[in-house]
Amino acid sequence: MKLLNIIAAFFLVSGALFAQNPFEAFLLSKQRLQEKDTAAYFYLAEQAYTLAPFNLEFTVNYARACVVVGRQIRASNLLQSVADIGFDFNLDTDTTFAPLWKQGKFKQLVTKSKLNSKLTASNYAFSLKEKDLVPEGITYDPRQQKYYVSSVYKRKIVGINMDGTAFDFTGEAQDGLYSTLGMKVDAARNQLWVMGVLNSPKPKMMNPTDFGKAAVFQYDLETKKLLKKYTLNDTLKHVFNDLVIINGSVYLTDSENESIYRIDKETGTFTLFYHWDWMFYPNGITVSQDQKYLFVAHWAGISRVALTDTQMVMLQCKPNTTLTGVDGLYAYENSLVAVQNGAGPQSRIMLFELNKTMDAVAKSTVLESQNPLYNVPTSGVIVDDEFFFVANSQLQNFDAQGNIFPQDKMQPTYILKLKLNSKEGQ
Repeated sequence: MKLLNIIAAFFLVSGALFAQNPFEAFLLSKQRLQEKDTAAYFYLAEQAYTLAPFNLEFTVNYARACVVVGRQIRASNLLQSVADIGFDFNLDTDTTFAPLWKQGKFKQLVTKSKLNSKLTASNYAFSLKEKDLVPEGITYDPRQQKYYVSSVYKRKIVGINMDGTAFDFTGEAQDGLYSTLGMKVDAARNQLWVMGVLNSPKPKMMNPTDFGKAAVFQYDLETKKLLKKYTLNDTLKHVFNDLVIINGSVYLTDSENESIYRIDKETGTFTLFYHWDWMFYPNGITVSQDQKYLFVAHWAGISRVALTDTQMVMLQCKPNTTLTGVDGLYAYENSLVAVQNGAGPQSRIMLFELNKTMDAVAKSTVLESQNPLYNVPTSGVIVDDEFFFVANSQLQNFDAQGNIFPQDKMQPTYILKLKLNSKEGQ
């Protein structure tokens, strides 16, 4: 889900008068622009960009502010950096940029951004007819050769056979199941681990007093029975989002509390593994093939966390690459496969090849961008050398009150697949 929508709701309600972080500065700058307070608009737009230069929406907004105050060269350079990364912000229809439209450099960067933002390379894998499923997670059981898909709205888990036929692994809200997000199969132990939350958008059958609850559900794949439900004994609201399994122990992201938690395979204890004091919304999580490092996606990019001592480093990347806006994240050989749905206007699937020390991205490849079937792609699973992913979660198909759209405005769920071993880097 695109993070800015979540943050905007908070700050616009809070009525903050002074910008204390880049999100607030960005939202206040847009208010000042509507009020035609040019000086305040430029100051706040510059502040948001300075605090978070990796955020492309902040960059475009700052470029817009530069045009408003007559700094056209600065604006053009900023927009060039966005075009180099490969996103199309429809600059040629944004009237704020009208003073740049006739410039040759501007025309070139617009052409480049439109060309680089579209790439369809995936193939159809299978689809689910339930239009109101709203899946966020998908996983695969290599033993039984079945896929499992989550459901944010219906609070259940759907299984998919190799021939594409679907079945309910659980019924709606069975076992007190919450909205289901990330899922992983532990094939060695024949188990399915599921992240569950009661949050916005509204799932079916949710008591308003349960808002903010989160739990981890552990199922036996053979019997389909719930083995255990894991919760934290505190008063905090949690969003258990995604997980990775390492030798039977589970490491999961809590997007609400900037944390990674661990469930020990031997004792079943549910404890804090790592906490960011400065980070926002950790989401996708995976482990390196040598099992030395966790890689965690968050609003500022991707962090590497050592499993032995929790030492953390931010992955570095080249200027024509952005590591922000990543939802699902998966290790593949010496690379990371990423579902990037929050970096710019277009969603895309990325392959980030790591350097030998695994602290930087040496090469990035756009595997696919702006597929016509996309409607907030979220997560996937690697099966052999193919990446199967949820193309249209429809997580934004809810009204302002969190109610799901009518059936005639919904679509079947499409699972697409991409080859991972036949692309050349850019």
